[in-house]
This record gives sequence, structure tokens and C-alpha cells, in this order.
Amino acid sequence: MKMSVTLHRFCAAVGLVCLLASCSDWIYENRDGCEHGIWLSFKYDYNLQRADMMEHVGSVGVFVYDEQGRFVTSYIDPDIRRTQPYRMYIDLPEGNYQFLALAQQRSFESVQAGPGANFVWETPVAGDAMDDFAVSLEADEVDAGWAVVQNEQEPLDTLWHAVSTEPVYVAADRYVEHTLSLMRDTKSITVSMREIDEPETMNVADYDFAITHRDLQVYDREAADLVSGADSRTAIYTPYATWNTGDDDQQTLSAMPQATVAGQTAHAAFMTSRLYASDLPEENARLTIRHRATEHDVVDVDLCNLLGQLRNYDEIQRYSLQEFLDRGYDFRLTFFLKGGEWQYVDVSIGVLDWSKRVQNVSL
Repeated sequence: MKMSVTLHRFCAAVGLVCLLASCSDWIYENRDGCEHGIWLSFKYDYNLQRADMMEHVGSVGVFVYDEQGRFVTSYIDPDIRRTQPYRMYIDLPEGNYQFLALAQQRSFESVQAGPGANFVWETPVAGDAMDDFAVSLEADEVDAGWAVVQNEQEPLDTLWHAVSTEPVYVAADRYVEHTLSLMRDTKSITVSMREIDEPETMNVADYDFAITHRDLQVYDREAADLVSGADSRTAIYTPYATWNTGDDDQQTLSAMPQATVAGQTAHAAFMTSRLYASDLPEENARLTIRHRATEHDVVDVDLCNLLGQLRNYDEIQRYSLQEFLDRGYDFRLTFFLKGGEWQYVDVSIGVLDWSKRVQNVSL
């Protein structure tokens, strides 16, 4: 059955909590007679635009822990967009609390019921440690240490997370306000390929595209935020969609050499979990494109460092590689081949007018 047992337990527990809360009508703002508890507000401005884009977020689930980091209860709003501003009321007795939030574009139940890989976690029970909470991406092990993310022609649903950095005091006689800042964990990566000399020969069906990364672990509280190590298998992502576009049905890119004959451009769309930057090249995500007939890798690059070529485009914000990868979410790569070998690649970010041409060097 597609829906995981853990998610069933989570939804059931959330429903029970909502019914038992003394101010259980928490979707609405009528709090007469119970002026206490906490209003949790949410924002999503940890992005390259540096703008609050909470309108992208749908369902939000909050796990509540006490000051010692022990699980207390959980709440969920299946569509936070129903209320403005984006916030949630939680009826809690006086005390110090910590909060961990997960958000997706669609409701948790609808995501789990649909096709393709999903993010999974064990639903905590009373007393469970916050440090033990973890989120992983589903994948099918194909060999020792290797696992394939089965997308079934569907992109991953977008995942965000947020954690309160310090305990929040909830008073007994008044409302308390607290804001959680979400970080997006899923990445959209579109890869395109063009043959310079013989553009008419390009066909996406002639190539196998893959992104490999050393981790399937998404969230690990014990190591501060999102880090690697808990799941040491290497994830293999394949495109959820591939297609060709012809010169007669697309606008020629400004960076594309003028062709004397009509040609095609091959495209592959990926959706991945968080990308972790490492000082060790073998631990970074890699993008490979293999020609099926010759079994030759026409592209084999360090994906994290290639995307990071754009991070100094903004002269005001000097991002580290990891912060740049965490803030960005819509990356585009266009490789230009000559005689079956890539010569250069145009790297760009979909939302912003940032682009850079990178020659074929060891990445």
C-alpha cells in the first residue's frame, strides 16, 4: 500500500490532538475565553530572491517539543494559505517549547497517496527526543550502497522545514507570538543538451541522464540541521520527464550558435532532495549523461560546484556554497557538445536573470 504506516499514525494523531485541544477550533481566530497559547507564524524568505514566498507553501505540520527536547504533541494545517497572515494557533499550557515544522505544497495525505517517491519519517510519541527525528527520501535499493529514487514520471512534492533555534516561553495569561522561517529542501534542475556542428543529430532518446548523491537523509536534528551521514547509501535520481524541442518550435537561446540547418535540443527534468556541499569531490552530487550506443559519458561533472559558479553573481550577498545551494531551487544547465564532447555549459537560475558560461574543465 502506498501510504506509509508512519504517515497514517501522524495524521491520526494530529486529528486526535485537534479534537482534544481546549481551544480546538484552531483554524479560525475566535479565541474568546482562551486568551493564552501561541500563535506560530511562518515565512519563506530563505531564498535567492530574499522575498517572503509563503504563497508557494500548502500544508504545514508542526511537532512540539518541551524545553528538554521531548515530544509533546503535533498539529497540522492541510492548507496554510487559507489564512492571512500565514499562521497557526496552538493551545499549550505554560512552559518552554521547541518547534519543528515540515511543509509541502499539497496535503501530506494526498502526496503519500500519489505516485512517485515521497519523504517519510517516523511519527514521534510522547517523550521521544527531538534529536531522534529524521526525514528520509524513499528509494529502492538496487545494490549494496546504491538506491534508485522511483519518480514514476512525477516530480517530488516540494518539501520545506523549519526549527526553532531557542526554546520559546508560552505564558499562561496571554498570547505569545513566534515566527518559524522555512527552508526549501527540494531542488528543480533542468538539463538541456545541444550539438554544435550537427544539431539535427541530437535526440534525448540516445542518452541516459542521472544525478547521484551520497545521501537519502533529508533532516537530521542531531547534526544541527540538514546534514549527511545517517543514510550512507548513494541516491540515484533519473529524470521524471525527457523531451526534444526543435528549432522550429522554440526560440533560439541567445547563447546558442547559429545553425545552418534545423536542429534539436534535448531536455531532462529532475527533482532532487537537498544538495550537500562537501570539500571532498567524491561526496558531492554528480550529473552524468551517457550516450547509450557508445556507453560514453559525454558529461560527468560535480553538480554542486557547477551550480555554485553562480553564487558570486550577487556582489552584495557573498554566499557560501552550501547557503547558495539551500537558497536556490530552480537551476538550469545547457550543455553544448562538439563531436560528442561537451565544450561549455550555460548555468542559470530560472527566477533570476543570473547566468554564466563555464568552459569544460574538471569540476
